[in-house]
Amino acid sequence: MKNFMINDWPTILIIAAFLIWIGYLVVCKKWDQLRGIAYQLMLQAEKAITGTKKGQERFEAVFKQVYSLIPPWMQFFFPETIVREKLQEWFYDIMNYLNDKGA
Repeated sequence: MKNFMINDWPTILIIAAFLIWIGYLVVCKKWDQLRGIAYQLMLQAEKAITGTKKGQERFEAVFKQVYSLIPPWMQFFFPETIVREKLQEWFYDIMNYLNDKGA
């Protein structure tokens, strides 16, 4: 085994890089899917949870739904804090887009 690793280190390095690249693509694709779902859930929350000062309640409702969509094995890579930050970022993206369209 040791000889294999010493003699074939370029092959091992290429395989490791390929696996990391595949993992990166999976994570990016999952973020894109979650973002699309989050946008839809944000719109639903705006309609369903009415009233002033309800922003945090809407946010929590969307967060719970989005986080439940992440498979348990991926939740290790997407902790709650990261998902919350991404949701807030996506919300700002939506608001900026809507403000630009209205101007």
